[in-house]
Amino acid sequence: MCEGCLSSLEIAEQICPTCGERSSFGWTHKRCLNPLGMDGLICVYEYQDEKVVKVIDELKFGFNKEVVPLMLKDFVFETGVAFDAIVPMPLHFYRENWRGFNQAEIISVALARKMGVPVEKWLKRVKITKQQSMLRNREERIRNMNNAFVFDEGSLIEGRSILLVDDVFTSGVSMREATATLKRGGAKFVWGLVLAH
Repeated sequence: MCEGCLSSLEIAEQICPTCGERSSFGWTHKRCLNPLGMDGLICVYEYQDEKVVKVIDELKFGFNKEVVPLMLKDFVFETGVAFDAIVPMPLHFYRENWRGFNQAEIISVALARKMGVPVEKWLKRVKITKQQSMLRNREERIRNMNNAFVFDEGSLIEGRSILLVDDVFTSGVSMREATATLKRGGAKFVWGLVLAH
């Protein structure tokens, strides 16, 4: 990706991960907070930008892992939370085996290098789900993701602040379900970070 294209990617407006409305710095609105919910969401780029869609498709389906460090090269953020771990959204074994990698893990490793925070695989996907983008409505997406994750029983989640990473945030159902699983495991704070929404 050339510097011209990179600099022209549209930076995302930050939103509340619960209601999807605009939110300063991506914090969850006070009215939207719940004990098992996300505490905030960091979005880097705007998914309505055709160039952003093309780059993310190139990562996921063109197997081009080199675009991730480029997209995050000049990216900095501040949440007021010191994160103990970066946790990639897990793929089911069969899907990861087919693709050969988990794109959320690639993003997590790039972030870990910038932030000096370890990547921990504290979540597992135990349910083979349909791709969320292929489902028609919110109810189908919620049913699809219900009980899709478990936390690793041997992990040190208790009292930790976690940055949960994925490529795209659309309806947010997957990330909210993963967050609830981490909080049931004892996580204190869970923020999401995605390349685009």
